[in-house]
Amino acid sequence: MDKIIRGKVYVLGDDIDTDQIIPAQYLMYNPAIPEERKQFGRMALIGVPEAQAGLPQGHIPFVDHSDPNNTQSIYRIVIGGRNFGCGSSREHAPLALAEAGVVAVIAEFYA
Repeated sequence: MDKIIRGKVYVLGDDIDTDQIIPAQYLMYNPAIPEERKQFGRMALIGVPEAQAGLPQGHIPFVDHSDPNNTQSIYRIVIGGRNFGCGSSREHAPLALAEAGVVAVIAEFYA
């Protein structure tokens, strides 16, 4: 049986690297501690400049930071272009997306 994934989509451009998915300054959290692990979701895609995300000015951010307790994104699907996940093979990048609630990443190709 095929699984259909539905949800809001966040569209990115090419060459989204792991430092944009989860910048190094947010790696202070311990993923083995559930409450700290959630913070990776809060910081997911925070390093992507608006222009590179291809989103209009005033768009809804990937994660709303106005509530310090919010660790989930309203977006469930991320679409990237070429070379998604390039950079320093940081294992925290997919963790950040998962903790933000992303269930699918679609890209032209992955680094």
